[in-house]
Amino acid sequence: MNTQQKNNGSDKIAGLPTFNLILADGSREGHLFANGNMQVGVVINIRASTVMAEKPIFLSPEQLDSIELIDKITHEKLPIEWEYDSEENGYLHQIPISHTGARDAHLHSGKNLSSNAEAPQQKIYWLKTKKIGTITITARVTLDGKTFLADDSEHAGSHIVITSYKPIVYHADNFEFITEKSVANGTYDVKLHSDQSTPGPPGHNIINRINHLPWIQNNYYIIPKKESGYPVHDIGEIRNTINDNNPTQYDYRRFTHHTRAEHLYLWFLWGQYSAKRTAGADYRHFFNYERWNKKEVTLDATPQVEITTTPRVDVVSLSRLYFESPYPGFWVDESNQIPQFKLHDIYGNESVVLKIIMDDADTFHLQEG
Repeated sequence: MNTQQKNNGSDKIAGLPTFNLILADGSREGHLFANGNMQVGVVINIRASTVMAEKPIFLSPEQLDSIELIDKITHEKLPIEWEYDSEENGYLHQIPISHTGARDAHLHSGKNLSSNAEAPQQKIYWLKTKKIGTITITARVTLDGKTFLADDSEHAGSHIVITSYKPIVYHADNFEFITEKSVANGTYDVKLHSDQSTPGPPGHNIINRINHLPWIQNNYYIIPKKESGYPVHDIGEIRNTINDNNPTQYDYRRFTHHTRAEHLYLWFLWGQYSAKRTAGADYRHFFNYERWNKKEVTLDATPQVEITTTPRVDVVSLSRLYFESPYPGFWVDESNQIPQFKLHDIYGNESVVLKIIMDDADTFHLQEG
């Protein structure tokens, strides 16, 4: 039978038979990068009772929220560089084995895990910092005018030890590139009209037809080198493409419109944006008069195709679209944009601002900016 009750004022809290803290992975020593993003979960177990533990009392959410994490040595509030709240973020919560030997943990929070009279209630905080060092932490709470400490003799000196390490900062030379060729291909339509003067009747040789010319999509993936860091978790704002903000347009996140050997090459910086969509460039109308054979040539084409941007969300993804030239001089060069981005890895470490610099139609490099 559940005899635990909410503390509604009729029962005065006299003691805490249980008041201790442990890390979310079950250990008492935690490790994290001091990047201000990575968290460790701190689980506080608490059970309140009346005098002589006659009756257990169920604490309210407000009372649980009043529990503080404090410095065990000074019994003061944690230094301002150490922040905690009840919101878990999406980064992994333990530094990998390669750094400390600790295992990864990912515990979801937000509810008291039990209201059973025999089991303690739990409050979970998520702790992060930008300060490198080690701190010993305990807990404190004031209930019905009495202050309790988790590290006093009654509670067996309960505390945790957190060590924070220098964060990884990713620079341009910390990445490698993977190329995936011809992930998609097809044909696009070019409307041709030619009118050639001829010496005999009828005096003109007229041709009207639709040519189907090939297009090819290559994908390129930017990933941290294994010796430099960890997989990509999220990418910050992508800036300085032709169209940063309107995904309904065909030029969304495109940053080149250039030619090589008459063919057109369009590059896109997707980041982690994975979708089926139309991508390409503007409609092109072209006219040329071939004096040597007295022929007028008119061409019309729209280099826009349906593609899947990228199948991967653990990398920074780019695509290159190739459109075969229908006629010499049909495609023209336009100025390249120099797109920028930042990223976080799975532990919340971040990169500097990185720019994509095109070397030619098929290769690029990263530059810090």
